[in-house]
Formats: sequence, structure tokens, C-alpha cells
Amino acid sequence: MVSYYARRAAAGVGLIVTEGTYVGHESAGGSSRVPRFHGEEQLAGWAKVVEAVHQAGGTIVPQLWHIGTVRKQGQNPHPDAPSHGPSGLRVDGTDDATPMTQDDIDAVIEAFARAAADAERIGFDGVELHGAHGYLLDQFLWEGTNRRTDAYGGDPVARTTFAAQIVAAVRAAVSPDFPVIFRFSQWKQEAYDARLAETPRSWRRSSPRWSPPASTSSTPPPAATGSPSSRAPT
Repeated sequence: MVSYYARRAAAGVGLIVTEGTYVGHESAGGSSRVPRFHGEEQLAGWAKVVEAVHQAGGTIVPQLWHIGTVRKQGQNPHPDAPSHGPSGLRVDGTDDATPMTQDDIDAVIEAFARAAADAERIGFDGVELHGAHGYLLDQFLWEGTNRRTDAYGGDPVARTTFAAQIVAAVRAAVSPDFPVIFRFSQWKQEAYDARLAETPRSWRRSSPRWSPPASTSSTPPPAATGSPSSRAPT
């Protein structure tokens, strides 16, 4: 793995985002072949990756991951651990997983924060939180898998509560200038027609915090200046 990532840095890749790596929660993953981001042996291995990438002139962030109900009961690396999700629903609507309690939620938040702190400690250049593709964070964001009636469910804003708490805990666990990236998506694994919101307007109108603009204007916005590579991302 060290040489795999180092070769990419040596070839000129500016920022490497690793493959998904399981945070330190027993229900986070479903395979013994996927790297973990907890445990001293595993972190020592990741530290060697970071050193090699830096020596080759690159930068690197780990993608911190919990797969939620994509995990099936009995899968490794912890076959006795339950498959967890916001409401026990899988992306396909099957309801054979376990709804998360507040203790479960708190444990996952702490696992992401601890992983981020470890990432900074061993020299990574930031972290990416995997909130896309139908995995755990995304399962809270999507109404198809989040049917909760507490603070973690409801309208689109309420459904961001879990992800927002993870981001806040991660931010508090690392230095103020340590980059934190959040990956999200419309589509889900095995559900490419899924949508967090059907349209931007429907997203806004479903939130009690949204209010229509005070006025409208027919004047077009000013044209962007500079080359695409020099403009700030939106």
C-alpha cells in the first residue's frame, strides 16, 4: 500500500484521497479486506503511507467511512456486531437492520472524531468524511432510509443533524486549520434514481429556515473572471 500511494504522488497527483477506511466502530464495515483507521498497528502502517507520499511531493487525506446498513449481519471484521442505520432500513427498503439508539449515535460520532485526531497526529494533510453513496451518514440525509421522529429525522435540515454533529466533533478534535472535507451525493449505491431533493427549490421550501428572497431582479449576475483553474470552487 505504501508504494501504491507513493507512485501516484511521484506521478504528480497533488492531493490523494485514500480508499474508504473504517472508523473504530464495530458496525462500521463489512469486510476484512478493507483497511481500518483505528488500532496502533493499522495507524503505524498509515503513517508509513503518509511519509512516502510526502517524500514524493504529494499530499494525502484518509476517507473516513462507516457503511451503516450496507453491512449485512455476520460480516467481518466483527461478525457479531449489528448492522446499524438511522431507522434500520436498507437502501432497497428492507427493514432487517437495527435502528440506532442515542448511545449508538454518540459512539459513531466519537469514532469519527478519534479517527480525525489520529489522522492529524500521524501526519495526514486533512480528512474526508464519506457522507455519500448510501452509506451511514448519507442514510441519515436521505428520507428513504431516515424515518426517525426525533431530532435526527424530519425535514432535510433535521436530517443533517447527525452529519453536522460529526463534522463539529471532528472540527473540535483537530487543529483549526486542519482541512475537513465532506463528501456527499444525490445517488445511492444500488439506487441511482435516489435524490436528497428533487429540485433545489423543493429542498429550500421544505426547510423552515428558508424564506423567499425579498426582491427579484432581471439583471444577470456578473460574468466570472479568470480561468476555470483560477476561480474559487462553488
